Amino acid sequence: MSGSFTNKEEEKHYYENEATEAEFLSWYAKQEQPTYDMPSVTIDNVIFCYNREEDQLKLLLIKRNSHPFQNSWALPGGFVQRGESTADTCLRETAEETGVAINLDSIEQLHTFSTPNRDPRGWVVTVSYLAFIGEDPLTAGDDAKEATWFNVNRVNSEFLLEHPGHGVITLDLKENRGTSPLTLAFDHDQIILKALTHVLNTMYHEPKLLQVLGEDFSVAEARKVFAKFLGIDFRDIDHSNFKKALLPFLTEVDERSMGIGRPAKFYKLSCYN
Repeated sequence: MSGSFTNKEEEKHYYENEATEAEFLSWYAKQEQPTYDMPSVTIDNVIFCYNREEDQLKLLLIKRNSHPFQNSWALPGGFVQRGESTADTCLRETAEETGVAINLDSIEQLHTFSTPNRDPRGWVVTVSYLAFIGEDPLTAGDDAKEATWFNVNRVNSEFLLEHPGHGVITLDLKENRGTSPLTLAFDHDQIILKALTHVLNTMYHEPKLLQVLGEDFSVAEARKVFAKFLGIDFRDIDHSNFKKALLPFLTEVDERSMGIGRPAKFYKLSCYN
């Protein structure tokens, strides 16, 4: 049949509409597929944790070991391998670059970034993920020279990523970009800002951010985590109204003495654990 076509349009119509699927796929691999320019696909993972003792929200960054953006700070991530899902890449690359082991329940797909020329190596599309975990020890590897938890502090519309030995990276929600001399690799300022905006827009009806508190927590601890993203003192969040809004997502675990006053009730997230 392949030699009886009078033109390309007739051939295409036959394989797309009349041939078997196996015949179509064989034809497509030889005729159509080579005409499409294929992008590379990467993942980038925005990972937040919270340190109870320090009352500090943190973000995981790695220092790139090689070009492009050598020695710049970046999100953990890397190229998707053949036969691998983007979610599996997220778990693998995070472990390889930082030593942090996460699972599929810890991550959610955030956004796909496909702006042309976002990566100087060529046409690279990245799928970003968001994760909330406990603070784990870090071990840099592969493309990472160093892996570090940066403190995250909000001042008005600015989120400051701070580390005593590495300076301050400023991300502005209103301007939707990094505004400090110290910048992130690629478009990772945009990815982190997208993650922060997502958290702020969903925190009261999808409070996954409380996963940074581990298996269980008090309402007071939950208020502290919310306050870090809002850039306010946790005491400015009304305890009663906050608890009422959050209870549909919680399951009571037990009560524990906090040393002074009545025992505090502890909860776990019932929707995401």
